[in-house]
Amino acid sequence: MDYLVIVKTGWVFSAHDFKSELLRRWPTVRIEEVRSLRSNDVLEFEVPKAQRGLYGSLTRDGNAIIFSGELEDCAEFAQWCRSLIPADQEVIFCDEAMNTSLLLEPSTAPAEIVQVVLGSYG
Repeated sequence: MDYLVIVKTGWVFSAHDFKSELLRRWPTVRIEEVRSLRSNDVLEFEVPKAQRGLYGSLTRDGNAIIFSGELEDCAEFAQWCRSLIPADQEVIFCDEAMNTSLLLEPSTAPAEIVQVVLGSYG
């Protein structure tokens, strides 16, 4: 399942800065710049994790990150993404179908994200 971190205000991720932050946090991350202007994404990445890895992309407009992997890894990744965004910006975490949606605060713990997702499908 795909999950998203979406900035609801005018703030956007710079592709260059996001790439730098990914490399700082996970030095072995694989990042590919998407050259096709027809694509909705500007970067695609694979973060090595203990289980199966986490795969994702940064949208071309810079207001969303889409990713998939083990739920616990995705929750931690979502919180890490949130830490890159100024605290005064409104950010949501959701699944691809918008069945699960959570206002992602700087203080939101990954365990809270997991609980909300599991509660939506339980």
